[in-house]
Amino acid sequence: MADLIKVAAVQFDPKIGEIEENRRTIAEKIVYAAEEGAKLIVFPEMAVSGYVWESRKEISPYVESVPGETTNRLSALAAKYGCYVVVGVPEVDPTTNVYYNSAVLIGPQGVVGCYRKTHLFAADARWAREGKEEIPVFETEIGRIAMLICMDAMYFEPSRMAALKKADILAFPTNWVGKGINPPSKTWRLRAKENGFYWIASNRSGTERGAQFTGGTGVISPSGEVIDELVSGEGIVFSEIDLSLNQTEKLLKMRNPKAYQDILLNPYLWKEGETRLITDPVEFDLVSISAQHPIEHLQYIIRTIPFNTLNRLVVLPEITQEITNRPSKNERETLMKISAKYNIHIAASIRKGSNLSGFIIQPDGTLSENIEVHSDGSKNLDEPHFLTVILPFGRVGLLIGGDAQLPESYRALAKQGADIIIVSLGNDGETELWMQRIWAFENDAVLAAAAHSAEQSMLFLHSQVTNEESNSAFLHQTLTPEMTNKVRNRPFLRRLNHHLYDSIAIDPSHILLEKAGATQ
Repeated sequence: MADLIKVAAVQFDPKIGEIEENRRTIAEKIVYAAEEGAKLIVFPEMAVSGYVWESRKEISPYVESVPGETTNRLSALAAKYGCYVVVGVPEVDPTTNVYYNSAVLIGPQGVVGCYRKTHLFAADARWAREGKEEIPVFETEIGRIAMLICMDAMYFEPSRMAALKKADILAFPTNWVGKGINPPSKTWRLRAKENGFYWIASNRSGTERGAQFTGGTGVISPSGEVIDELVSGEGIVFSEIDLSLNQTEKLLKMRNPKAYQDILLNPYLWKEGETRLITDPVEFDLVSISAQHPIEHLQYIIRTIPFNTLNRLVVLPEITQEITNRPSKNERETLMKISAKYNIHIAASIRKGSNLSGFIIQPDGTLSENIEVHSDGSKNLDEPHFLTVILPFGRVGLLIGGDAQLPESYRALAKQGADIIIVSLGNDGETELWMQRIWAFENDAVLAAAAHSAEQSMLFLHSQVTNEESNSAFLHQTLTPEMTNKVRNRPFLRRLNHHLYDSIAIDPSHILLEKAGATQ
């Protein structure tokens, strides 16, 4: 397998129902891209048929099996040019007559594999069934290739499962919709960066039955940077990728699967409150403080904040002994006194050497704390856990240090019921604000991040609040029940396919122990 591979992502607007014309266009673009040296050519979702179908009955004349007419034609071209092709098709299983929105990987020897979309968008659910299998990864001469389709990228789990199976390349046929034409989505960039592999996205830029596709076809590096892109119109993005730059193995070593069992749960199958105590929705004040010396400045800042309610949560950045030159016990005691004096809840983290712990203090003196989950100390525990605390205005989950760098952390807190995710950050700079916004959005959570630098601090609530003022020592927002209604309804979390995610929470050490026991 060569490290350097030329790839092509095709931005192409198929005509709905014009199967033969779409096939001819796909074939022409394969020939052109292959003659330019592309060894992997990716086409959009449902490129053969068009996308927005009203019903199973309407699409039924256009579904096909795999292998089938489309794959037979394209296999001949793949064989002739020695290349691989990924194309979206409406698939029918000839055994069950069930329809799927599928992507097919075709190589010089024919069909390499097929992936059935597991996370359906609104248009899919009118005619297609969700795929039931875990994310496959296919071994080829140009690397290990996984495929996902469109809505799959809105959840971190599918791409993470591909990474756990050591994918080198994620081929991504999509019909990404939006309000206009845009560059490659930051969601795609995040999925590439989370997993350290290349992301080859092929989208459309036109309209179909009222749906506006955003364009932004592109090749994204393992660091989440866009290498090449085509924002609007039809065309082909070419790029040379270097598989030796993959960061997958390094990133996966950061994980602590022992702490991820909550990810497999489905607590939002029923409306919250049926079996779990929840607080009544009330207004509350949320504050993120940015300071190199957060405790020294805390009382002064609190006196300047225009609090509107008696429900107050203040988030501090990481406190280090190098900054305070005082033992951590004294820091907690000081914060507990401030909490009681000003009737505020305080969340923070304290680093002592290589040890990092986080805590939430309540005005009545209650202190809840835990250690960094993604640390050597926590990895040695039998059951490391994330911290979620019930406060009078909601459930609050806390992330500290390296925990804020992995999507598993945010999802675990959301499954524990966290309405508000607070992040106490240090100086590592590994997590950027745009990444945290996406993690908060896809976990239906309010997010407050506090860092030593104001530029890295944030308050975020979907499209309603994005509060980032780089010249401010603090960020403050009063959140009303109306503003947090979407959080409580959990629209994204309700659509997860929990039955597919077992590999996310598998502890490799348990597998080794089971294998060892079986051989004895």
